[in-house]
Amino acid sequence: MKFSEIKGLKDLKNNLIRSVQNNHLAHALMFNTNEGGAGLLMAQAFATYINCENKSETDSCGECPSCHKMERLIHPDLHFFLPVTTTKEVKKANSEGFIKHWREFIDKNPYGTWLDWSKHIGAENKQLMIHKEESIRILNISSMKPFEAKNKIIIIWLPEFLNHYSANALLKNLEEPPPNTIFILITEDLEKILPTIISRTQIIRIPPYNVNEVSEILEEQYH
Repeated sequence: MKFSEIKGLKDLKNNLIRSVQNNHLAHALMFNTNEGGAGLLMAQAFATYINCENKSETDSCGECPSCHKMERLIHPDLHFFLPVTTTKEVKKANSEGFIKHWREFIDKNPYGTWLDWSKHIGAENKQLMIHKEESIRILNISSMKPFEAKNKIIIIWLPEFLNHYSANALLKNLEEPPPNTIFILITEDLEKILPTIISRTQIIRIPPYNVNEVSEILEEQYH
């Protein structure tokens, strides 16, 4: 995912790019987006740019091995954590078990909401959550050196679904930032997140699209 593939939001893109070029990259960012907004796409483009091997002043190259792996969501230094539950197909409620479904979901519905995701995985009205076991995996990933890139990037989609245990465990990671690890949290409801977590992140507001932009996106996606 390149910045150029995301419609509009030019000022936001430029600010994110400058933070990398000027070495002012925060160790934890909170992308505050509206439901169905561009938060997830922007996080992917930003992660791609951070680890691009031939980045320019305006975008990632889209051609280097890192960009190709980021595009397919198979880069060993890119990690996703998502609200999940057990389903008929997946018996353990952890993000790793749903990575195949997640890649399909992003490809088909990059502006999808938690409800779209719940339907996609066949949650059948079960409550989605980011469980305490996930915090252990975050801790383990944080403690390891990057495999290929300079930075490990941990994307937490909808941290408002963290349970009490996992939220407090994440807080410990943010209080003592591990080296070469960047957290990108994407929320649609900032008020549901622990204030102590919010205070340890750089808040990035993702502006909503206007009516014309939404119409263009829908036309491109479904025609």
